[in-house]
Amino acid sequence: MKKPRKLKTAIWLQLPIMVFCFLLSFAAPAADLVPFSDISPAQAAALIKDKNVDPLFKIIDVRTVEEFKANRIKRALNIDVKGPDFATKVAKLDREGVYLVYCKGGVRSVRAMNLMKDAGFKHVYNLAGGLKNWQAEKLPLEGAPL
Repeated sequence: MKKPRKLKTAIWLQLPIMVFCFLLSFAAPAADLVPFSDISPAQAAALIKDKNVDPLFKIIDVRTVEEFKANRIKRALNIDVKGPDFATKVAKLDREGVYLVYCKGGVRSVRAMNLMKDAGFKHVYNLAGGLKNWQAEKLPLEGAPL
């Protein structure tokens, strides 16, 4: 009989630690992000907030001009990853800067992130699930909803 009680007590003692770790996983500061990885909408919003005044931080929308005009994350630049001038435009950016790339669903932005990595950029992050996930988390968009 004593073994189950000890096990139950041990679980209850560890529960606050497990809850703290779980909550901490959602609030990872920008400094803890791994470059060239997918980040959640919450992490992207935290990155935007943390880097708000950093002149080397850029949000890059890699969709078409038409998609960009319809809706976008505030302060985003539009550089279409499928455009013939993508490499030329990206080459003008500071390779030491911090970049958040996104598209509608997260596929084109992964491609853009990898192209930027190959071009020598140091800190590029992909918004996992793109604007679809951003909007699902009820984060702000400029323009019409998706």
